Amino acid sequence: MSLDLHIEADDGLTSAALSIALQRSGAIEIDSVKDTVEAHFASGMRLSADAEDTDFTLYAEDKKGLDFKVSMRCYIRIKGPEPEGESSMSELEKIAESIADVCSSYFILSFQYESTLFWRDALGLHRA
Repeated sequence: MSLDLHIEADDGLTSAALSIALQRSGAIEIDSVKDTVEAHFASGMRLSADAEDTDFTLYAEDKKGLDFKVSMRCYIRIKGPEPEGESSMSELEKIAESIADVCSSYFILSFQYESTLFWRDALGLHRA
């Protein structure tokens, strides 16, 4: 079984800022080339991100009152059982917190665009 999650962010989240946030959140491997970022975590979770240059639509269904032009999309895949002592949900929370600490980007982290788990607005980072 695998789960797909998405981060949609405004232009405040650059590839460089995302790489720093992923490093701070505990990624065990990060590859960054131009406008793309790939990261792997101890739980087996993987993240891939691309700067958006063609489709700026915010797809999250529960937008939490946000409406911004999407400039960065991150695709997160949680696959299979986690190794003992590791937690993908804990890693997701660390990613959201680290992005909020590294830059002022508005973003939504959602489960399959349907359920919003974390979001950042003018008041700061929130958890559903």
